[in-house]
Amino acid sequence: MNQAKIYDIAGAAGVSLATVSRVLNHPEKVKKGTREKVLRIIKEKGYKPNANARGLASRKSTTVAVVVPTVLRASISEMIQGIADSAKKYGYSIRLFVNGQHQTSTDAWSDVIASSVDGILFMNDEMENETYELIEHTPVPVIFINALSKSTKIGSVGIDNEDCSYRVTKEMITRGFKDILFITTEHKYAVNDLKEKGYRRAMEEFRLLPSVFKSSGDLAINEKQFKEMLDSRTPEVVFAVRDSMAISFMNVASKRGIKIPAQMQVVGFQNTRYAELSNPKLSCVETPIYEIGNVAMEKLTELMKNAEETKPTNVVVDYRIIYRESTK
Repeated sequence: MNQAKIYDIAGAAGVSLATVSRVLNHPEKVKKGTREKVLRIIKEKGYKPNANARGLASRKSTTVAVVVPTVLRASISEMIQGIADSAKKYGYSIRLFVNGQHQTSTDAWSDVIASSVDGILFMNDEMENETYELIEHTPVPVIFINALSKSTKIGSVGIDNEDCSYRVTKEMITRGFKDILFITTEHKYAVNDLKEKGYRRAMEEFRLLPSVFKSSGDLAINEKQFKEMLDSRTPEVVFAVRDSMAISFMNVASKRGIKIPAQMQVVGFQNTRYAELSNPKLSCVETPIYEIGNVAMEKLTELMKNAEETKPTNVVVDYRIIYRESTK
């Protein structure tokens, strides 16, 4: 007979995973009726807390969930490859979950937990408080990928996005350029907020006025917005949060007769394969996505094997700034 798991209890009681966890750890925070119902089901099903962690070493196979916001970005596909190569080394199976924009965090997370995986690698553009609460009450280890965790209870692997953005902006300023446009997304993403923070810090340090343009994530809409932007000005430097946005802006500018990099320089972020395929080749921050995926799997393995004694940590991976033909 299979050992009951926490999501079995939550499903039978009609409550969330967080509620089951509170009944076990902080029963005084749960209404009496709900608490008694959950405890009764726990007893009926013979659920034993932390059974997953104690029994992992003896299991015949290990399955890891990889949760991503989309598979359409080149950077995410490269990261998944790094995860898959590392998983193969350990003999793990991976299950891919795409957390779509139209699905709530709770619904998406319930699907992942219900799949009965042993650990979770989680990449999300939006790191809200609800996300942290859901993950902190998850019965298996979780590692954030490509975004550093704000919680001491959750480990992560990524780069210092604020620092890279600050360094690129400062480098452009020290080269003598003051009109630097920063392109980010209209939709609020935690990683992009950090990039913008680094840009603003460098501009303010040199007493320059920050110029931030919030663009749609849809490239077709971006092109129209970029044309309108260039009707009013030609910035000396354009720094975008993604390679795709940087290349799109560069293409629009080139069609208008703006010479890159003589009249305008462009810098991207990620160093996807499109950076070298663009014309001119794009200068950018290289986010070591493959390495991040690889290291994240190693850290998750440590947690899965010894969750009680392994302390979650933030692993900061080195990055590079690569200057190519789109800058002087």
